[in-house]
Amino acid sequence: MSYALIDNASLTAVQRVMGHVVAKNPDTINGDLAALENLLQAILFYDELICIDNYKEVHKDERRKLFNFVKFLSPNDFELAQIENKAQSEAANIRPEIRGGEFVDDDFRSLLELLKMNMVCTWDLRSSVYYLTMKMLGQPNTPEFHKYCEISSAIFNELSDAGDTRGRWDKNVRLIGSDGTIHTEEEMKKAAEAHNRGLGGTTRALDMFIASLNWLAYKSIYYSLAARYFKADTFLHPIRHAYQIHWMRKTGAYGHDFTSKLLNALTNNISTSVSEIVDNGRSAAVAFEIPIFSAWLTAQTGDVRSIIAAAHELKQYQGIQEIRGLLREIRIAYDETGLAKANKSVEKWKTQLDKASKDVKRIYGLDTSQGIQGSFLMKIYNSVAALKGLPQFPEFDFKIPLPEFIQSNASNTFSNLYKDIASELTAIERLGGIRDKMASRFVIDDTHYLPPPKSEAPEFRKYASDWKLPM
Repeated sequence: MSYALIDNASLTAVQRVMGHVVAKNPDTINGDLAALENLLQAILFYDELICIDNYKEVHKDERRKLFNFVKFLSPNDFELAQIENKAQSEAANIRPEIRGGEFVDDDFRSLLELLKMNMVCTWDLRSSVYYLTMKMLGQPNTPEFHKYCEISSAIFNELSDAGDTRGRWDKNVRLIGSDGTIHTEEEMKKAAEAHNRGLGGTTRALDMFIASLNWLAYKSIYYSLAARYFKADTFLHPIRHAYQIHWMRKTGAYGHDFTSKLLNALTNNISTSVSEIVDNGRSAAVAFEIPIFSAWLTAQTGDVRSIIAAAHELKQYQGIQEIRGLLREIRIAYDETGLAKANKSVEKWKTQLDKASKDVKRIYGLDTSQGIQGSFLMKIYNSVAALKGLPQFPEFDFKIPLPEFIQSNASNTFSNLYKDIASELTAIERLGGIRDKMASRFVIDDTHYLPPPKSEAPEFRKYASDWKLPM
């Protein structure tokens, strides 16, 4: 049996798509549609879906009814507080630092690079106080700016998950000017109170952005650790994939060369063969492209609220079963012979997987004015035995009881699924009219005006004026 671990953020995103939860920002729509597509792919290509049941108590029953095909696991029944504590401990090692207007700490710098977010922070004048303000480095009203708005909105949306589930978030950051000056909280607080055109600290928007990144990091770590012990594949909200890649590299689970090849394949939608992206017997990757099933199913059913039920019917179709079977065979090969020995054998199934995915895309791909839009998946298989030898990878001195339906799973590998969020958002936007139909059930909160992110022209980022100072 194959298991996909779905995070609560993905389920909440799907509820927003269905109109059951109000969306506070229209810029989150495409990100939520990407999360819906993730859920459909988990339904189609896995035998069982599981979710950790740590959502708000008042909404738990409603969620279980809506997603009655998901097995919800109680954190108390399976002693998941131990994993939660370990994830919080790992996340507490993150030390955000903004120097000269840019994040320079390894965690957030790497995350923003993976998300392709070109940001800069400048001191902007407001009420006779200069506050450190986050901006996009580029021009407004461009496709790049629109994508930045969507990605930043998805990051800010992480804090809505923080309000619904337990965890760790922190808005603290170290601020250092380009000349090496360290800006202390005490000095900035005095400047803000004095209103004498001093440096008064960070804006609330920057505070919330940092808090959101911290929450995103914590949850990515939490689900990575939980998936390993539940012997499941992670199916996280797409905005969390980038940090998961960074964290696995940081722990030593992925070597630097492996990560570079992985990112290149994701960015350029390269269907890379297993033998070309393998890391010393520790990790191996299988990449393939499939259609955006949510678009095809919406076109077929006429209503986005009907597509989850339709996906369960589609799951029984031959082409879908073939891909599911091939992914199972690849997993078994890695379990039985280990990553290093299995790679040659897996190439045979990879060739069949490429053919099957192309057939599925031809049948279920929705043709648009810009061609058939696809969703590119990268599955990374990790050897548990190999990871135990890595000094950075978190190990535990406790045992977690497994659910009865998982106990018979003797898997020696665990895997993660990755997508490039920027590519996914672009593919969804290119769906045109069917994208609008997919988004027709959203209920947008129009009682609060959300201004667009601020921008800074690259040629002026170092220029000072009466109302703006470079950091």
